[in-house]
Amino acid sequence: MTVTYTEDDATRVAELRVQGTFTKEDYARAVDPLKAFIDRHGSVKQIEIVESFHGVDPAALWPGIKFDWHNIQHISHVAAVTDIGWIGPMSKAAGKLISSDVRLFALDELDEARDWIGNV
Repeated sequence: MTVTYTEDDATRVAELRVQGTFTKEDYARAVDPLKAFIDRHGSVKQIEIVESFHGVDPAALWPGIKFDWHNIQHISHVAAVTDIGWIGPMSKAAGKLISSDVRLFALDELDEARDWIGNV
């Protein structure tokens, strides 16, 4: 899988771009820096760009669940950006269960997602 992680301290926005299967190595490459970003700022915003998704390596599941349990309250807004049909309803359902404001955008609306997340 390819996972890229970038962050902007000025806007407190972390951006994750996902392609393929999420592995334990991807977790370390993306989630560990996100945890440090949260620790630095207290509350952050996140853009998740999912271009393709083929599942999660079981070795990454439990660390991901633990991260979410301890840190989701520190992510105030999430822009989910994807054209994968089932991710939209899953993101909306998750948004009802957490305190984060979750919005869904199509891949061709990435600029709008960045504008929204940067201005909330």
